[in-house]
Amino acid sequence: MKKIILALSVSLAAANASADVGGFIGITYVFGANAGAGITLQATSTRREDRAIAAAGVSLYPFGPSPKFGIPVGVGYQGNNAAGIVSYDFLMQGFAISGGYVNTRDGDNNKYIPPPPPPPPPPPPPPS
Repeated sequence: MKKIILALSVSLAAANASADVGGFIGITYVFGANAGAGITLQATSTRREDRAIAAAGVSLYPFGPSPKFGIPVGVGYQGNNAAGIVSYDFLMQGFAISGGYVNTRDGDNNKYIPPPPPPPPPPPPPPS
């Protein structure tokens, strides 16, 4: 019974969580795999600029002796529409580096701009 309650509470908590997942496309290279350069498509943990990110996705290495696929999981840093990622590719069984385009969103979009202050009251009438 305790496991059911725990599973239900975790499920409800996850339903309320909102993620701003980003997308990354770039060039990748796996060290020691003899696969050449590749193309990678990954999901990133956030779309905000100037942040550390986690990333996971798929890679295609068409320039080696034979085309190969990879599944990289890693961490990196993203700036303004660009990111660098260091990852481990589970299918290629090696460490990889990637660089390329990421769809970021400026962190200043949600700033509140207060309305202008009201005009001062009119001066009192002159005494007669």
